[in-house]
Amino acid sequence: MITLDEIDVGIIQHLHKDARAAASVIAQGLDVPESTIRHRIARLVDNGIVEFVALTNPLNVGHSVWIMMEIEVETKRIRAVAKDLANIPEIYMVYITTGGFDIWAGATFSNNTEFVDFLTNQLSRVEGILRVNTRAILETHKRVFKFAPKPSIVRSNSKAAAKK
Repeated sequence: MITLDEIDVGIIQHLHKDARAAASVIAQGLDVPESTIRHRIARLVDNGIVEFVALTNPLNVGHSVWIMMEIEVETKRIRAVAKDLANIPEIYMVYITTGGFDIWAGATFSNNTEFVDFLTNQLSRVEGILRVNTRAILETHKRVFKFAPKPSIVRSNSKAAAKK
């Protein structure tokens, strides 16, 4: 488990504003040495608190059909189905959920023909799926993957923490 302090939270806030910000700029903004920032960023990454990715908007890269799927699954197969879905390239997210369905997944396609082919040729082969309810994303008004931590209440998901 990793405990975050005000400096860690400040680093994360700076990275939320500009993920490419130089350590020197963050250090100046937080009034701490640059070496501290470099060390802290490495620790945040190593402990799975911060991840760096190039996030693309599917609608702006030729994936005009953006689908959310509510998937009902045989109870004993929920995790297996989630793993099978996670291995399908068109699917970009898979969550096991509670409520009226068991899995919530998102996928993108270039056109409706690709989407129908996906439903009939790929999704239909996943053993354990009972029902799929699909919803098309028509417009996006907010798309943020920034979760602001509070000091001293963050737990780590790192491999090192799992070994303890």
